[in-house]
Amino acid sequence: MRFPLAKLLIVLAAVSGCVSTIWAQSVYWSPSSGTLQQGKSNAIDLFFDSCQPEGQPELPEISGLDLRFRGQSSSTNIINGRRSSKVILNYQATPLRLGTVTLPSIRVQTSEGEMQVTAARFEVVEATVGNSGVSPDEVFVSLFQNRDDKIYVGEVFELEYVAGAKEEYQLADLSVPEWNPTEIVSGGLVDGQVSRVNYQGSPYLIKLYTTKAIATSPGIKQLPSATQEATVVIGRRRNIFQEAVYDSFIIESDPFALEILPLPEGAPASFKGAVGQFELDSRVVPEQVQVGEPVTWTLELKGTGNWPAGIGVPARSVSSRFKAIQPEINNEFSEDNLFSGSQSEDIVLIPTEAGTFDFGPLEYTYFDPQEETYKTISLPSRTVTVTPAVPQSPQGTATPAEAGAPSADQFSGETPSYDLNPSGQNTFQKPPQLLKDPQVSKRSAKAPSEKFSLLRPTLLAVSAPIAGWLVLAMLQSILVDPRRPERRALRQLRKLSRLASPSDLEQQKQHHRRWRDAASRYFAVRALEPTPLEIFNSAKTLRNEEFAKHWSKAWELSDQLLFGRGNIDQKEWERLQKLAVGMCPGKNYKPSSVFRVKSWFPAIALSCIALVDPHSGIAQEIDDLEPAELYQQGKFEQAAAQWLGALDSEPQVVEHRYNAGLAFAQMGDWPRAWAYWTSAFCLDPSDENVAWNLRIAHQNTSAYDPVLQSLIEGEGLYRIVRLRSPSAWQTLSQQAIWALGFLLFAAILTIYVKPLRRASAYLLVLAVLSGLFAYFSAWALSKYEALGEPDSILVVAEAPLLSIPTDLQAEQVSSVVAEGTIVTRQKSFLGWVKIELPNGESGWLRQENLLPLYGPATQG
Repeated sequence: MRFPLAKLLIVLAAVSGCVSTIWAQSVYWSPSSGTLQQGKSNAIDLFFDSCQPEGQPELPEISGLDLRFRGQSSSTNIINGRRSSKVILNYQATPLRLGTVTLPSIRVQTSEGEMQVTAARFEVVEATVGNSGVSPDEVFVSLFQNRDDKIYVGEVFELEYVAGAKEEYQLADLSVPEWNPTEIVSGGLVDGQVSRVNYQGSPYLIKLYTTKAIATSPGIKQLPSATQEATVVIGRRRNIFQEAVYDSFIIESDPFALEILPLPEGAPASFKGAVGQFELDSRVVPEQVQVGEPVTWTLELKGTGNWPAGIGVPARSVSSRFKAIQPEINNEFSEDNLFSGSQSEDIVLIPTEAGTFDFGPLEYTYFDPQEETYKTISLPSRTVTVTPAVPQSPQGTATPAEAGAPSADQFSGETPSYDLNPSGQNTFQKPPQLLKDPQVSKRSAKAPSEKFSLLRPTLLAVSAPIAGWLVLAMLQSILVDPRRPERRALRQLRKLSRLASPSDLEQQKQHHRRWRDAASRYFAVRALEPTPLEIFNSAKTLRNEEFAKHWSKAWELSDQLLFGRGNIDQKEWERLQKLAVGMCPGKNYKPSSVFRVKSWFPAIALSCIALVDPHSGIAQEIDDLEPAELYQQGKFEQAAAQWLGALDSEPQVVEHRYNAGLAFAQMGDWPRAWAYWTSAFCLDPSDENVAWNLRIAHQNTSAYDPVLQSLIEGEGLYRIVRLRSPSAWQTLSQQAIWALGFLLFAAILTIYVKPLRRASAYLLVLAVLSGLFAYFSAWALSKYEALGEPDSILVVAEAPLLSIPTDLQAEQVSSVVAEGTIVTRQKSFLGWVKIELPNGESGWLRQENLLPLYGPATQG
């Protein structure tokens, strides 16, 4: 009989183990009962104990409750060697009305199979703001308003929505309002200004939202309520930073109705439903054509009105002697305004017969709600004359006999030949291009600085905020140190252990409660009333078994006093708790906590720097116009001398270089004129007059630089590069780098200020954009190549490049440098300048053959 009994015991043990395993897996709501506040966001969690959810459960629609999924978390606990894990689905529950609300029993799929979730039942009570006992209706305001006395069908009117809270409650945030009207057409609520107003005798902080809308039918229009989440400050934490404590509520606007009036009777026959203010334009181009040549008739309607109702340009008719090509309709409306814009329709008509034809007249009628009257736009007809087609020769020109010109055999010589210029234009007897006039204003511009590099500024702009971040992280790690509450609890325990035990029983119980509360926080026990076993396990984990026994015995005596029927040996309890508290190890701050995620709070985010005009000077009239007068009188040499003198004294003024180039061009010195205009162009590439004169100079000199040519013509990306001078791109790059550093530090700083934390992502985006713009500016500067170097020199006359600075030694290595070459200055010696060519070759040139790209014209 012993053997069957042993087998029975083994079977019972196995069955009990399986049952315990099955019971350990469950899915349940927490909390599963209690009270919820109407209109307030309440947290409800769905716990998956010892199992994993297979996807997000599908919850049924619950009447009177707005239940929204917020996120997922997990936790793992090990108690007495037993490991348990939980997956928690977080929901936000907002009751919409008073009464009872029930989360029905559902079945969910888990990693351990399908499981049943027990229903949860809650009583919905009236909400209060914080602990003040004040109803949200007394704190928040949410309403629609309209300022129009009358609103007609199709009239564009403005609707205002006001939401906010009493100023004393410190409104912290308003979510995007949810509002979906069906009886009016609206562009959606647009954020407006935040302001302080008096409402029903109390000061409120409100945000004003506006929207433009139209109604498509008359009658009373009931607008749906707008709902949004409002967050207010309900208190402050008791720490050195006095961090705010927030509470969120769902606020709903009051009911609102609009009366829409029908349009007045007596509308003209040309009225097709347009309501608002409009303008109509008709254009016919050209008005005189030959048979077979196209005519374009354009109608353009623009204004503000009920465009969403399908209004547009009026219908029109043309003669059957025209062939019409499918019209092209072009609508131009901004994304944030559905009711203001324009519509144009182009019809291409090809005449098939000669004659005179009228296009029009046209009438367009609309109702003006401001003046409450119908208005008609009348456009007169446009006349188009169609002539017979003129026969063409094979070359596409009239024959000599038709043109009345002499025939080729009347010429004794050959027909003159001509060439095509690079643009494909006929240059035969081409009229000469004229230079622009002198300029009489002053614009200051800087030359680029030497040895420009973004490496050091970038390192400084990035490292400085990181260093500041490290300091902030250290401070934050101290504030969020998980051991900080435990250290505070230990100080309280030591203080309580030094106090004498009261003689009164109620005072003794109060003393014990404070002692137990401090001990629970010291051991980080989550239970509201820990058991002696839980205290023993926590103390043993912290130090040793002897330490744990002292705490367990002291806790048992405290349990007897608070929850038992008899008194305890108070002196024995005092001895045990003093011994236990005296053995408590300190929980010091760990510097390594600086590198915890909570300390650094890394915000990951993917606008823009204002492009200010970098020119420091402001255009002003020149008092002394004598050089310009000399130029107008044809005294170009004297004018050039005065402008060069002004250039040496004010090398930053663009006009001195531009005007000097004009004078040298009139004297026939085109290479020198080209040099001065090139210098002026590099100081201010936006001046079209300089670019015009440079094109003329290129036709009269062999000077040619591919970069300069691309900049003048705005080829490809050079169109963007030309927007700023080399010095301006340099300045913008430096400013953007400093903005990068400032924005990085500001983003880091806002991370630690909770009300401003949302701004950190935007600041990081701006910082990234600033860094990108800094390197874009540096790239744009590099596209100038030699034209952006402060030591660049322009060769104004073809000259030999000598190996030594003298003309006396005949036997020396030399080569020819062409006019228009851009070289780099190295050093000077007695009227000679050592230069370096773009190919790396170097040598000496006479100074009179050179002109500095930047700086005074006579610098040595």
